[in-house]
Amino acid sequence: MATTTNYGWTTPDDTGLVKDGASAIRTLGTSVDTTTKNLNPSTTLGDIEYRSSTANTNTRLGIGSTGNVLTVAGGVPTWAAPAGGGKVLQVVHANTSSTTTITSTTFTDVGLTATITPTLNTSKILVLVNLSQCVSRNTAVVVDARSQLLRGATVVPTSGQMVNGIAADISTDTSSTQMYGYVGMSLLDTPATTSATTYKVQGRLNTTASSAQAVFNGTQQGPTSVSSITLLEIGA
Repeated sequence: MATTTNYGWTTPDDTGLVKDGASAIRTLGTSVDTTTKNLNPSTTLGDIEYRSSTANTNTRLGIGSTGNVLTVAGGVPTWAAPAGGGKVLQVVHANTSSTTTITSTTFTDVGLTATITPTLNTSKILVLVNLSQCVSRNTAVVVDARSQLLRGATVVPTSGQMVNGIAADISTDTSSTQMYGYVGMSLLDTPATTSATTYKVQGRLNTTASSAQAVFNGTQQGPTSVSSITLLEIGA
């Protein structure tokens, strides 16, 4: 029996007598049906096909999710989220002028917080903080106020590079005076999540003696001071 050039379907020879013609036609039809299906495996709106490693057989690639792009992984086409390419994907900003006074050596929330939901779990979050801070004490001995940044309940960075996270001191060494100003913080964090992630600032004193206190945000012997936090999602 003869076969077709491209797909090898069985057909009668040119000079042969066709015996059981209906069976021969049915065999040829089955071959055509099988080959056609192998070349058209799509089942769902938006599917596409690509050439597989098997001759005359295509592989179905199901439709991707909204926003996905077609790329190649492991030598075959696949859908994936677009690469950020180091671009800013979103910005979240928050500020507060609500005064928080701390008279404890225990780290306490200062009321400055912001929440971001990363688009990709490979993104980094650039955290920028401008913190209004004041310290005072009824003595000539130095008093420090220290601040730190947290992601959720975790102090960041966690590498141990700085004790108590990101820290800054504002001190006074004259009797019954105040010192106030702004403390800047910056951190490029890798939360590795697409869930809502909250960053916040805490502060504390190094001593509570002589009526020491630390005042964050609000009014500190002058105009109202505003603290701010900005979160930028940076695509990987």
